[in-house]
Amino acid sequence: MPTATLVSERLSNFCPTTNHYACDDGTFLVVTVPRFDVSAAIEARTGIRIPVNTSQLPTHTDVFLADADAVPIDADGDPADGMTPLIRVDDCDDFAEALAAAGYELVEAD
Repeated sequence: MPTATLVSERLSNFCPTTNHYACDDGTFLVVTVPRFDVSAAIEARTGIRIPVNTSQLPTHTDVFLADADAVPIDADGDPADGMTPLIRVDDCDDFAEALAAAGYELVEAD
């Protein structure tokens, strides 16, 4: 199985939580995991609790092809239908699990 190594994590230009990976087959990936804890951050800073309806939050993780600079590449090449992930993993909130579903094993950097 090809491997993926973390290049950078919590990319600030993507939401919710997105990491960039380099794969040993020359591919780069960005993986977006829906970790929405914005209400807790607001409460910690302001003391105001904002209710969140979790049934409206995504539960899938998207794996996108990318370049070395973490710029996502549309998997189907059709800009008319928005960004298409390489793979979407339902009921997933784990980077390693999403990479495994895309055919990559997450390994630690040397």
